[in-house]
Amino acid sequence: MNSAQGLLAPHDRPTAAAWSAVAGRLGESTMGDVLRWGAGGSVNFAGGFPDERLFPMWHVQEAMEAVLTRHGPQALQYGSAQGAEWVREAVAGHLERRGVLTSPETVLLTSGGQQAIDLVARLYVDPGDVVVTTSPTYFAALELFEAAGAEIVTVPLDERGLDLDRLDAALGDPRAKVCYLITDHQNPTGISLPAEQRPLIADLLRRHACHLIEDDVFGDIAFEPPAPPIQRWAPDRVSYVTSFSKGLSPGLRAGVLAAPADVIGKALALRENTDVCPNTLTHAVMGELLHSGAYHRLLPRLCARYRTRRDALLAALDRHLSGRAHWTTARGGFFTWVTLDAPADVEELLRTAARSGVVFLPGARFRRGEKNGGERAELRLSCARLDPAEIEEGIGRLAGLL
Repeated sequence: MNSAQGLLAPHDRPTAAAWSAVAGRLGESTMGDVLRWGAGGSVNFAGGFPDERLFPMWHVQEAMEAVLTRHGPQALQYGSAQGAEWVREAVAGHLERRGVLTSPETVLLTSGGQQAIDLVARLYVDPGDVVVTTSPTYFAALELFEAAGAEIVTVPLDERGLDLDRLDAALGDPRAKVCYLITDHQNPTGISLPAEQRPLIADLLRRHACHLIEDDVFGDIAFEPPAPPIQRWAPDRVSYVTSFSKGLSPGLRAGVLAAPADVIGKALALRENTDVCPNTLTHAVMGELLHSGAYHRLLPRLCARYRTRRDALLAALDRHLSGRAHWTTARGGFFTWVTLDAPADVEELLRTAARSGVVFLPGARFRRGEKNGGERAELRLSCARLDPAEIEEGIGRLAGLL
């Protein structure tokens, strides 16, 4: 038989290879909208970006020079997949100030907090597994879990915290292997979990043998001292994620995963097959800023500036939307969650607002498995990059449209 017999003729072959199951589950990303609007000229309440005018340029330049002088070409070479030990020591010291139980051996440096979430999700989540999280929660984490084929099960979140009975029931599902919570200054609501709930959540993790991804990337942007993270009560059950994107610079892509030793070991093997190692130069700059104390000296001024903007947003909402909406008061971070008192098509409102030079994110993009049309008209507003005058102008325009 001719070796070519039985093969498809060229005109019978598919025009393209079939997508993988992961690719088939990918849809349009909300992050794409956020990045596109961030480059425009609108009054931008949509992006969770820090203000580039507050970046510590001189301190970064000084740290870069110190790193290149001290470490030479090694700072530009491939490095350990876990990150340089001296940088992990500085990071572990910073995390201990935050209340995290960790050591340099249980720290992995990542390309932003998003990579840390992705690594842990890939270690635990198979198609058909359940990921338990709050409603609402961070849209990019939801999209990541959905791409992995997970079923999203949500527990209500409001300013009183979590419904722990509902959380207990959700974690009791044998398919629930992972829980994802944002502890402080949550994206999108700005809510922080009450201090008294945190050890109780740790107890539930142990009872149900569930692993928590604790996202604390806004932990450093605090307007008052935050409570210790859940990780402190269950270090064997928690992968703690943070980042220096909000307090330092997102362009450095300086993220952190602090997790049990077995998780770090598996995550290392996974990361070696994806991006090989962290950015040795930018993570060394972060390590230098921590080691010198410059980062911690910068934070109070930075938090004061962001608090001023939060206060300006709350005041503008009170002037323009009092009696027509209610909203959260965050104790840190960048976000305020606005709920309109009357039903509204928020996606249509966004399209109209964008034509008027104002953008925000509709609340439905942060929820799963719930009706969120006329029953719940919600907006996420971020004022981190806006001056008080811009905030006043933007909220005034939005109120006029409503």
